Amino acid sequence: MLKSAIILAVTAVYCVHAQTKFYLYTRNNPSVPEEITEYYSIWGGTAFNRDNNTIVLIHGHRGSARTPFNTLITDNILRFQEPHNVIVVDWERDASYSYSTASGRVPFVARDLENLLIRFITSSVQVSNFHLVGFGLGAHIAGIANRWYSEQYGYAEGVGRITGLDPSGSGWGTNSQRLRNTDAGYVEVIHTDGSGVLANGIGTAIGDVNFYVNGGSNQPGCLTHSCSHNRAYEIFAASMYNHDLVGFPCSSTTQLNLNRCTGSALNIGGTELYKRSSSSVYRINTRRF
Repeated sequence: MLKSAIILAVTAVYCVHAQTKFYLYTRNNPSVPEEITEYYSIWGGTAFNRDNNTIVLIHGHRGSARTPFNTLITDNILRFQEPHNVIVVDWERDASYSYSTASGRVPFVARDLENLLIRFITSSVQVSNFHLVGFGLGAHIAGIANRWYSEQYGYAEGVGRITGLDPSGSGWGTNSQRLRNTDAGYVEVIHTDGSGVLANGIGTAIGDVNFYVNGGSNQPGCLTHSCSHNRAYEIFAASMYNHDLVGFPCSSTTQLNLNRCTGSALNIGGTELYKRSSSSVYRINTRRF
């Protein structure tokens, strides 16, 4: 009875906020996705593999299912990693508005994503094997969605990992609803544009592990904040095949800023659901992309 009520509730939400779309890619359909609608079932005739881990990609402001954030990461996961289900969250319509309007739509998209997680758990899929990857505003969508889901079903029912790719800072720096380190079993944040009046990202260490790429701002080869912001997803995509992308723990802000972080290296990005770390702050140095 409870399961039927949950499914009916999810269907109702889809009818209310149909702007959010979900597309599934796997090695069996790397180019032509399956759309996950309210009628989608994983029990037969679909590409979704219940035995594989699932990565969910959530774009940011002005993004869509077709922007490089999605296409680059999806291609690299399917090509270089073990088999995964990759679900692309497309909230293009809401994301196309002004930043302030798109930011205000974040809770609605988060609710849609939460309901997607509900649909999978009611289909006996282990949501703890899900890894949410959000870029910009998408990072906060990931955190809010799994937070609501975990509060309703218990923390053990939440996703295994969230990766926040330069989470949006404007309007979110002191926002209590922003991505938190308690929003998943493991929360990784990659900072690439966290300082300056016009910075896109949050400079604060808000994850279990925080990678500050080249100090967290002013990326090599970039002349604009947007370029530095985009480096977050480019580096995450590169981590699918480049295992030399490692950071070193920093014991202080001074060490971080002076590039004097030393100790046990930790790989940035990748698809592992959990990582062991000796610090919450790491610095990683890269060249031009």
